[in-house]
Amino acid sequence: MFDTIEKIEGAVLRHGKTHSRLYLTQSTKNNWDSLIPKMKDIAHEKKYDKIISKVPEQAIEIFESNGFHIEAKIPGLYNGITTGYFLAEYLNENRCQNDKQALKTIASVKAIAQAAKSSSEEGYMSLPTNFEVRKLTTTDFSTLATLHKKAFMSHSLPIHEEAYLLELAEQNHEFYGLFKKEELIVSSILHIHKKELNIEIVDFATHPDYNGQNLSYYLLQEIKKKSDKASYKTIYSLVRATSYGLNITFSKHGFHFGGTLYNNTVIRNSLESMNVWYSN
Repeated sequence: MFDTIEKIEGAVLRHGKTHSRLYLTQSTKNNWDSLIPKMKDIAHEKKYDKIISKVPEQAIEIFESNGFHIEAKIPGLYNGITTGYFLAEYLNENRCQNDKQALKTIASVKAIAQAAKSSSEEGYMSLPTNFEVRKLTTTDFSTLATLHKKAFMSHSLPIHEEAYLLELAEQNHEFYGLFKKEELIVSSILHIHKKELNIEIVDFATHPDYNGQNLSYYLLQEIKKKSDKASYKTIYSLVRATSYGLNITFSKHGFHFGGTLYNNTVIRNSLESMNVWYSN
């Protein structure tokens, strides 16, 4: 059951039953007065539990007056100038209830990750022998689709299909991979926002045989190095809030903590909170 992606009044909405969520991913026009009721209509009609909106700071007042509250922010998200905010409204009171043990883990992960913070230079690690990081091309998409099938039990988008990966490539997405002796073992999808001058790291996928080895560290290292050389102002990602490894990895590469999106994403059939990490 894949998410629907649609445009309404110039805004991009992604929604579906997998996450029971409507996500406003892109909106730069000052049309929020008319957009918010339409978003709520869709969410109520589909019986979603949560609406999450990523918007520039000038939209804060109108969203808060319509029942949303801030969960995270990224300074300079838009063109390195305007702060971006993630605002949430919970339509099901059960969705906004947080398990006490999960909250303790989230707090622990955040504290340990921030204590491990360093600059990109301080956190640099040389690639192990026989490893290679490179940008993936369309000739790699069959292999990438196979990795996605192995790495994800389920996903709200058909990223395990080669045809869909080709669509993403035509929609300002780039793909990177970590290879061991020519075997693709870790991959990442980047969404390039040219008008906003930012990059979102959308997904990491690791071959099950290599789970727990934190090999995404080397992939993120290379992605950040390439983005620093480009004209993009901000790079960011949403990371599972209970994952010590990935949160520490982002912090060690000089990323800043932006906040937590609670009960936001279904991963491996479990509802997870997501931490926002950014670098600019």
